[in-house]
Formats: sequence, C-alpha cells, structure tokens
Amino acid sequence: MNIDTYRPLIAESAAFFAYTMIELAILFVGISFLVGVINEFLPPDKVQRWLSGRHGRGYFIGSILGGLTPFCSCSTIPVTVGLLRAKAGFGPTMAFLFTSPLVNPIIIPLFLTLIGFEVTVVYAVVAISMSIGISFILEQAGFSRYVKQETLIGISDLRNMSDKKTPPPRTSPGQEEGLEPLKVIPLQPAMQCCANPLPISARGMSAAVSQQNVASNRWQRIFRDAVGQFRKLLPFIILGVAIGSIIHGFLPADLVVRLAGSDNPMAIPVSAVVGIPLYLRVSTMVPIAASLIAKGMSIGAVVALIIGGAGASLPEVAMLKGIFKTPLLVAFIASVMVMAISAGFLVSMVIVSP
Repeated sequence: MNIDTYRPLIAESAAFFAYTMIELAILFVGISFLVGVINEFLPPDKVQRWLSGRHGRGYFIGSILGGLTPFCSCSTIPVTVGLLRAKAGFGPTMAFLFTSPLVNPIIIPLFLTLIGFEVTVVYAVVAISMSIGISFILEQAGFSRYVKQETLIGISDLRNMSDKKTPPPRTSPGQEEGLEPLKVIPLQPAMQCCANPLPISARGMSAAVSQQNVASNRWQRIFRDAVGQFRKLLPFIILGVAIGSIIHGFLPADLVVRLAGSDNPMAIPVSAVVGIPLYLRVSTMVPIAASLIAKGMSIGAVVALIIGGAGASLPEVAMLKGIFKTPLLVAFIASVMVMAISAGFLVSMVIVSP
C-alpha cells in the first residue's frame, strides 16, 4: 500500500483532534467554573424546600438542578438517596435522576462544540421535558412505594428506633418536623467524586483567616475544581476525540449511511438499545457521535444512542438496584428507552440530518 494515499486522511484526523481538544478544554473549564459559582452560593436548605414540592414547580426545579450539577454516576445515586431521605418529592427526585446524566455542564459544551447549537437546544428541551413528564407519570402511578425503605432511614431515624425513649432531635428554625436536613448531600462534596479532591488545608477555613482571604480562596477553589473536573475526565475525552478523529478520517461514509442513516427505520430503536451495554461515558461518546454524524449517521440515532448509554448505563443500573425494588428498576430502564427512542424520532423530525 502506498503511504501517500493515507497522508491526507492522517492529516485530516490530526487536525480534527487538535482543534477539537483545544476548543473542548476552553469551553469545559469555563462552563464548569460558572456552574461551580452557582453551586457555591446555592443554599442547600433552599434546594430542599424547592424539591419538597410535589407539583409542577418541584419537577421543574428537579430537572434544572440536574442540569446544573455535573454529577457522574458515582455521585448521582448518593445524591438521589439524600434527596429521598430529606423528604423531597419522589417525582422531583426522579426528574433530577433522569436529567442529571443527560443534560449537564459536561454534556452541553460537548454538544455545542461538536454537534451544533440547534441540535443542542432541541436535545436539551426534549430531554428535560420528557424527564419531567415521565417522572410525573411514575409518581402518579404510585411507583414511590417501590423505593426500598431501608434507603430512607437516616441516622436520626436509626437512633430513635433503637431507643424509643430518646426524644426526637430538635429541628432548626424553619425546618419542618420530621424533615431530615439536606446536609447529608451537600452539593460541593458530592461533586468531588467527579473531580480531584482538594487537600483539607485548601478547604478548611480558620476563624483567623480574614474575609478577603476567604473570598480569594473561594474563587481559587472553584477554579481548581473546574480544572480538576477537566483533568479527571481528560483521559475519556482524549479517547473519545481520538476515536472520533479516526472515524472522521477513515470510516467510509456509505457504510455509516447504510447502517444508521435516516433511511433505516430501525436505526433509532437499535441505537437506544445498544447504548446501555456500550457503557461509554458521554464525554467519550459525544466526540465519536460528532464524527458519525459527519459520516452520515442520522442525528436521531445519535441522540438515541447517547440517551440510552448515559441514562441507563450498566453501572448506574447496578447501583440503583440497591435503592429501587425490581418494578421501579424495570420502569426506570423502560423509561430511559422510551425517552431515547422518542427523543431520537423527535429530533429527526425537527432537524434534518446533513
């Protein structure tokens, strides 16, 4: 084989890799910093009050909170448990659980950079709307009874159960009776499983430290968190961009069109099902998806693949087994499949694939 035949393809792949990595680094750190500022100044007790509502506003707030928190699978489940223990509404909590892995500050910059503004907006609107709608249906159908009760027992509950004579803990001002404080799931520590944890000395604030130093350390810590999140995900982003670069330069376009193009009616359902066992992080999958779209894969199939993989990956399902009984676990997986397939077809109808 003549190496000169492949030089243009190699050059094209290398250019795609370099440009994409630089663009993603700038966007990722910038948006993660902005979200860190929001999480820093968002009072946890206010989040608890918002999510305790069992009507429209609670669902909306649950989805928005999921969209603002860059949680990975290792922290989404503990946060969900914390919300349930804090007596947050089942429906709003499910809205958070559905939305968090699908629409968050990790995914949106990737979508904007690699797939485009129009697709990003449609994807986000469809994902949030369907998360709210399905969560409402699950609550109205009574699926809250399939949450394992042992997951809802907090430390104070165990203490009361072991000693009936022990008076209930006194509530703080403004705290409803029987409502466990949301301090079991502080937003900032929960994010640390997705980022490099800071040394205790960087987080601890001595009373002797001046307010100016506290403010300065706060901004530095938020920026370090943003950079830390990017560094933590960097291997997966590099892997995704590398695979995407190879696809971009070498994969025959006619093969992609034939298997997953808009003319194949089974492309979207199959992509949704394939996404679950595929188990690729979204930070890895989106760069690959961008190259597949460029090669002719329908946008609907790409959206179905991403929602299926991010919304119900095998590790997440395994963790959910510890807090959900089988009927709710099956309903969760089925809901993600419905979301993936429906979103795929909706995106295909709204946006014509290139």
